[in-house]
Amino acid sequence: MTDVDHDLEWNDCLQDGLDGELDPAEQASFDTHVASCPRCQTRLKRLESLDQALQTAAPPVSLDASFDARLFAKIDDVDETRRAAARERVQSEMQLELQLLARNWRRTLGVIVPGIIAGIALAFSLAAYFDTSELMRTLVAESASDVGSAGATFIHMLLTSMVGAAIGYTIARWLTPAAN
Repeated sequence: MTDVDHDLEWNDCLQDGLDGELDPAEQASFDTHVASCPRCQTRLKRLESLDQALQTAAPPVSLDASFDARLFAKIDDVDETRRAAARERVQSEMQLELQLLARNWRRTLGVIVPGIIAGIALAFSLAAYFDTSELMRTLVAESASDVGSAGATFIHMLLTSMVGAAIGYTIARWLTPAAN
């Protein structure tokens, strides 16, 4: 094993051993290795010296017993304040969207319903025209001979409804851009 590989493998373990963060099995392996490795002994002594110098230069900070309680209370206050602000923002956005939806729905309904009514009125007018037209008489007569009198009435009603629906749809589509 090269020196670089050795250092990569043991550097973190040396610091963990110095800090007392190894479990008993790792500690036993660590103690055995350090006892037989001059390189790790030297490195461990340097780390111990550095650790001692840091402790001397910056003594440990001591906090009173109420520090954790005050800290967690501030965190809870900030979180609750943010949650309340977010909840208020979402509720106001939802109210605005509902108002917009209601306004658009009424506007759209106010345009489409007259269009549908106009389409139905036009369909009835066309039905009256078709009843007297030569084309309708020919279609009904030909269908009556093929499907019978009840079928011919149904075909007549179906054609009139389709024409009325198409005209109503066209009028509604024509009026819809006016709503927006």
